[in-house]
Amino acid sequence: MAAPLSKRERQIGFGIVALTAIAYIAIWTPVIIGKVKPAKNASFLNNPAVAITEGLVLMAITAFMIYRNQRRFAGVGAIVVALGAGWGSLVLVAFPLMAWGVFVGFKVDRAQVELRRQARLAKKAGLAPPSSSGSSAAMMAPRPRPTASKRYTPPKPPSKREARRRRNSRP
Repeated sequence: MAAPLSKRERQIGFGIVALTAIAYIAIWTPVIIGKVKPAKNASFLNNPAVAITEGLVLMAITAFMIYRNQRRFAGVGAIVVALGAGWGSLVLVAFPLMAWGVFVGFKVDRAQVELRRQARLAKKAGLAPPSSSGSSAAMMAPRPRPTASKRYTPPKPPSKREARRRRNSRP
C-alpha cells in the first residue's frame, strides 16, 4: 500500500487542480458562448457542454482523491485529466497536472521497500516465521528433489572422463 499524501503534496495538488480547472473553463467558455466554432472532424465537440462537464467532473474526482489521501488514485486521476479531458491543441496547459500526477502516483515509499526486502531476504535464508495465512512449517521447508521417473530425470553429475576433458581443454 502506498503512503498517504504529505501535507505539501496535498497543497500542491489542490492548487494545480484549481488552476487547471480555471484554465479549462477559460478554454471552453468561448466555445459554449458561441464565439468560436468547434472543429468539424471532432465529434465530441458537437456538444461542448458535455465535454466541459466531463473535464470538470474528472477534476472534481481528482480533488476528492487528494482530499481522501489516496495517492495512487489521485495520481492516476491527474494523468487522466491531463490526457483525457478535451484540451484540444492546448494540451500543454495540463502538463503541470500530469507531471504532479506522475510524481505522486508512482512515488515509492522507501521504508516499505526496505521492509519488503528484509522479509524477502529472511524468507530466502529460512529465518522468516510462517505467514499468518495459515501456512505451516512444512510449507516453509525447501522442496525435496523429485525422484527419477519417466517424465523427469534429474541431471546426472558429469563423469570423471568429461571432467578431465574439460580441464585439459582449457588454455
